[in-house]
Amino acid sequence: MKKYQIYQHSVLGVEAVKVGFSWPAFFFNWVWMLFKRLWSFAAIWFIANIAFTLIQRSFTDLDNKLLELIILLVLMVGNFALWLIPAFKGNKWREEDLIKRGFTFLRTVDAENPEMAARKN
Repeated sequence: MKKYQIYQHSVLGVEAVKVGFSWPAFFFNWVWMLFKRLWSFAAIWFIANIAFTLIQRSFTDLDNKLLELIILLVLMVGNFALWLIPAFKGNKWREEDLIKRGFTFLRTVDAENPEMAARKN
């Protein structure tokens, strides 16, 4: 069983947010953010992904191979962080967004999936 935070809105209904690590946010990061209506985070991650790609392409084939290796290692760490941060923080960002949108926290429940958690309302 997984733990879910249950939020309710008078018009928009009930939302269940899993507590902890988000595998969908890990694998799909900015696409998952768009799907979950985290617009500003999605834009930041999309732009960061493009920026990292452009930086990597601009620093290939340098005369100084050691500098090229250091830059590529830094970019790899940055790219890895772009995958990990949403996985660890994404569900918390969702909770904060729901509260900003007028949802009210009801309780924490144990359930197999978000649909079953929302039905426990």
